[in-house]
Amino acid sequence: MTRPIKLIHPIYLDVPMLVSFAAAIEGGMSFGSEVTTSSSKSKSVEAEASGSAGPSKLLSKFVSASAEGSVSGDLASKESSVRKEAREHTEASVAITLYDRLRRNGGYIVDPTDVEDLKTVSPGALVEIGGTIEKNAIDSIIDIAAAAEILVQLGSNAQPRPQQPSKKKGSAATGPASDMERVRACLDRDRQRTPFSNTIMRCSVPKGVSAIVTLRTENLRDLTLSELHKNAVRVLGKVTRTIDHGEEICPFENYGMSLIDPTILSRITSQIKASEGITAELSEVRLTGPAIQILPLMVFV
Repeated sequence: MTRPIKLIHPIYLDVPMLVSFAAAIEGGMSFGSEVTTSSSKSKSVEAEASGSAGPSKLLSKFVSASAEGSVSGDLASKESSVRKEAREHTEASVAITLYDRLRRNGGYIVDPTDVEDLKTVSPGALVEIGGTIEKNAIDSIIDIAAAAEILVQLGSNAQPRPQQPSKKKGSAATGPASDMERVRACLDRDRQRTPFSNTIMRCSVPKGVSAIVTLRTENLRDLTLSELHKNAVRVLGKVTRTIDHGEEICPFENYGMSLIDPTILSRITSQIKASEGITAELSEVRLTGPAIQILPLMVFV
């Protein structure tokens, strides 16, 4: 009996890496195929002509030869049909197929279960880990700044801020911005200049390990980070770095804020968490090993 394929649900996919891996294992990869099925049926009856005289044998199958005789000929019928069926892969179905192949063939995926197993993992290994993903501190601060701005608007009885007339024709009208607006806009600009967004995974497998999961922003659709935040997921990806016990790494090192002294950053995050009216949960500004950094092929449940 054929073992059923495991149906995973990908939340995040690095499609170029996905297709490359699938093509390497399958000897090529097509996103579409066409299946054509044909069938036919035929039936024939042959009889001899009778009569005193008649035409040629070919014609005797279709016309009578004389008044005294009659002829019957082939009765033939043919039925045929052609059915075409187009089959298209989706990105998710390629991911499901690839994951099944990697698992079925064995030897492709490393499955560290504890800290000791992690010591044998080197950069370049394809690993699968599980746990809960969190946004890094800077991404959370951007969300908090947006929430604070909403709170300010509610506190002003939702009165619209007066707009100043624009100086250039066709330009957007501008007005005084709150401090939180400026903070959010500044941090968001810094975030958008980099092609990556790091998240933190609190691993349940391997136990006692943290991971920095480096997501490509081009592969993120709207709300993906919010969908991943605080959710228990599985990650399959390439290890790009290992952080030994006692070593530290900045979870948002691709952001400009990573250049600020960690002590100052910790003080800022503490002040934000103490803000009245805002329920703030911020991850640490420095992540301590043992940990690994992963460029994910897929994040799934």
